[in-house]
Amino acid sequence: MNKFLDSIYFRHSCKLFDENKKIPKEVFDEILEVGRLSPSSFGLEPTRLLVLRSDEAKAALRPLCWNQAQITTASEVVIFKSLQNDLVPPSEYTKQNTFRRKADLGAYQAFCERLGGYLKERGLDSGESLAHWSSKQAYIMATYMVAYASFLEIDTCYIEGYEKRAVEKLYGLDPFKEQVSLIVCFGYRGKEQQPRYRISLDDLVEYK
Repeated sequence: MNKFLDSIYFRHSCKLFDENKKIPKEVFDEILEVGRLSPSSFGLEPTRLLVLRSDEAKAALRPLCWNQAQITTASEVVIFKSLQNDLVPPSEYTKQNTFRRKADLGAYQAFCERLGGYLKERGLDSGESLAHWSSKQAYIMATYMVAYASFLEIDTCYIEGYEKRAVEKLYGLDPFKEQVSLIVCFGYRGKEQQPRYRISLDDLVEYK
């Protein structure tokens, strides 16, 4: 068994963290760096992170997350925010995203046509469809961060049970510009991992 696969077996949805064990800042910075380097569709990097470390910030969030204990027992709570309307070209955001790659105006115009056509063809250029597409990029980043945390023997828990609009209001987000896509808790388990059940590879995989 290789070390990475061992870490995947280590991972589980931690429902209760050890409040007395904190992740060292330099270690959590590595997890954040893994998130920064994760892929995103069209290289748009639409995800932004809000990291809650203080007890006060976690306590304010917990009632909006179905009062789940993970929120206040975790060492760090990461809120994954997703950009919205600025992702649809032409926009200042897509322009700067292209130009920082040393592209010229012609390359930017071609990028706008390609990205704009992709979004329009799939009906992803506005509203809930755009929010869904942008949130998928947040899940990609979260998966990289969770996998690396597991490699470091740091526990995690994905939180999808939260009052989306209430959380966005708590942090003063304009939903036309930015929405909350996901919350992930990081820390050290407060009790032993329970048995985990998965379907077999034969049930999962079909070859042609």
